[in-house]
Amino acid sequence: MKKILLTSVLLGTVLAMQAQDTYLNDQMTNTSGDVYGTARFVGMGGAMGALGADISTISWNPAGIGLLRKSEIGFTAGAIWNSKGVNGINRAHATLDQMGGVCSFRTGNDKMPYLNVAFNYQKKKNFNNAFIADNDHLNGLSQMTQLADLVNAGYDTDHNLAGWAVDNLYLTPLYKDANGVLTPQQPHEGAEPSQYVNKYQGELNRYTQKTWGSLNAFDFNLSGNVKDRCYWGFTLGIDQLRYRAQNDYYEESFCQEDGQLKLGDYSLYNDREIDGVGVNIKFGVIFRPIESNSFRIGLTLETPTWYVLKSSTLYQLTDHVGNTATDMPESYLEYSIRTPWKFRAGMGSTAGNFLAWDVDYEYAHWGRTAMGYPNDYADDAGFFDNTWDLDMNEQTKRTLKGTHNVRAGIEVKPTKKLALRLGYNFASSSYKDQPAFDQYGLDSYAMNYSTSTSYMKVGELNSLTLGLGYRWKCAYLDMAYKVSRQKADFYGFYEPTDANRFHTPNRLTPTEADLSRQQLTATLGFRF
Repeated sequence: MKKILLTSVLLGTVLAMQAQDTYLNDQMTNTSGDVYGTARFVGMGGAMGALGADISTISWNPAGIGLLRKSEIGFTAGAIWNSKGVNGINRAHATLDQMGGVCSFRTGNDKMPYLNVAFNYQKKKNFNNAFIADNDHLNGLSQMTQLADLVNAGYDTDHNLAGWAVDNLYLTPLYKDANGVLTPQQPHEGAEPSQYVNKYQGELNRYTQKTWGSLNAFDFNLSGNVKDRCYWGFTLGIDQLRYRAQNDYYEESFCQEDGQLKLGDYSLYNDREIDGVGVNIKFGVIFRPIESNSFRIGLTLETPTWYVLKSSTLYQLTDHVGNTATDMPESYLEYSIRTPWKFRAGMGSTAGNFLAWDVDYEYAHWGRTAMGYPNDYADDAGFFDNTWDLDMNEQTKRTLKGTHNVRAGIEVKPTKKLALRLGYNFASSSYKDQPAFDQYGLDSYAMNYSTSTSYMKVGELNSLTLGLGYRWKCAYLDMAYKVSRQKADFYGFYEPTDANRFHTPNRLTPTEADLSRQQLTATLGFRF
C-alpha cells in the first residue's frame, strides 16, 4: 500500500464521499473510541463510568452526575492536529469541546439526600480535516466502471453523477443489432442504448479532500443519590450533525474511441453539505455492593440515536483533453439513520483522597445501523415516520460488526490540590475482515443520488492520554494531552464486477491512510 499524505485539522474520522451508504453512515455516527469532554474526562481516557462526579459522564453514564454534591459550571477548549501532516505541515485548530453546568439540590430526605439537574454541550466527533491520496497502481481500473454499473442497474440518473457521465459522453453506449449483438453502432436514429460501458483504462488517480463540521451533543440530565450507596441517572440527548466537504478526484488514463487508445484525463469535483438532528435516551446506575468499601460498579444502556438528515451536493465533471466542464447540478436527499443500542459496564474505586481508578467497556453492533427515508409526503407524518432501505440495511449487516471499546484511567493526588492522570482507550474496527465490494447491485433508493465513488475502511483506534489538575476551594483547572493511533484503507472507487472490463483479474490497490492525531484540552470550572 502506498502511504497517504494526510493533514487533520480537527480530525475525528475521515468520511467517504459517496451516496448515503454503509460506509458514510457508519463513519458519521459511530463514536466508539472518540473521547471529547472535560480535560479530566479526557485525561482519564474517558473511563469514568463507575467513578462519576464529572459533568462529561452525562453522556457516558448519566448516573455519574448523581455523585456531585455541589453545583458547578465548566468550559473546555483546546486544539487538535494530525501527527503526519501534508508536506510536513501540522496545523492545529482551536476547538470548543464542552460547556455545561449542574444544579445540585439537597432534598432533606435521608433516603435520597441529593437530586441533581444538569445540562451539557459536548462534542462527539470532529470532521475537520484535509488529506491528499495518490494511487499510481490502478492497473487499468477506472472510476467510470462504477458509473456504468449504476446506469446499467437501472437507477434513476436524473440526480446523480452517472447521468451526467452519460449526457457528457464519458461512457460508451452499446446498441443491439439485428442479431441481438451489442455494438457501438446506432442501428437507427432515436434508438435507445441497451447498455453502457466504461471507455477509460486508468493509470493513476489523485484525490484531495477538505472537510469541516462536527457532531455535537446537547444533553439534559436528571440524577439522584440513594443513601450514598446507589446513584441513578437519566439523560435525554439531542445531537446536531453539521458536515461540509469539498473534494477533487483526478484520473489519468487512456480511453478507447473509434477502436484506438488515446489520453483521456478527467476530474470530478464535489461540494457537499449534510445537516440534521438526532435524539437518544441514556439510563445509568452506579452502586457500591459493599457498604464499607468504595468499590463501585456502573451500568449504562443507551437507546439508538434516530437522525433525520438532509444532504445537498454540487458536482462537476471536467474533461481535461477537450478542456470542457459540465455545469454544476445539485443532488439533494432527505434520509434517516438509526444507530444501534449501546451497552456499557464499568468498575472503579478510590483509596482515600490519594488514588482513583476506573475501567469501562462499551459494546455496540454497528451492523444493526439502519437507513431509511422520511414519509414527509403524508399530512400526519411525524418525526419517526420512515420507510426503510431494506437492501442497504442488509448490506450494512454483511459489512459491519460489533465493536468493543475498552477504556482505563487512573488518577493520583500527590497533594490535596494537585492531581495527575493517565488513561488508555482501545476501540476495535466496525468493519468485517473482507475485501472491497461493489454495492451498485443494491436495490437502494440512495444510489439514485450518488455523486462520487470513494470510501474508507477505518481500522482500530488506540489512544493514550495524560492529564493534570489543580483544585482551589471554589474553582479548578484541568489539562489533558491525547495521542491517538489509527489507520484506514482508502479507495477511490469500487472494483469492477464483470468480465468485460479492462484488466479484470487485477484488484484495486487501496491507499493506506494514517489518521493518527494529537489533542490538547483545558477545562476551567467553578463549584458553588
